Amino acid sequence: MKKLAEVFKELSKKSPLFRKLYISSISRDHFKEVIGVPFNEHCKVTYFNRGNLYIECDEMYAIELQFFREKIRENMNKKLGEDYVKKVIIKKRRH
Repeated sequence: MKKLAEVFKELSKKSPLFRKLYISSISRDHFKEVIGVPFNEHCKVTYFNRGNLYIECDEMYAIELQFFREKIRENMNKKLGEDYVKKVIIKKRRH
């Protein structure tokens, strides 16, 4: 029996809706291991749309994480197995 992520991966190649679901689920799952400590305690993937991966962070971490946007994009695409993430957008978390 296939896992849901595997089904989404197969369907993501044919459907933009499933691509969005697949990338969102994988991004949230793998984001913590991609950025590591202490960022994973203060940042999270919030949204994926049209090649843009949106990440929200506490203010201090948002500023610092800006320097790693390209590395995050490369690592997320490696995890996804496709070049889906075109841009990483980091926003300050609203309290």
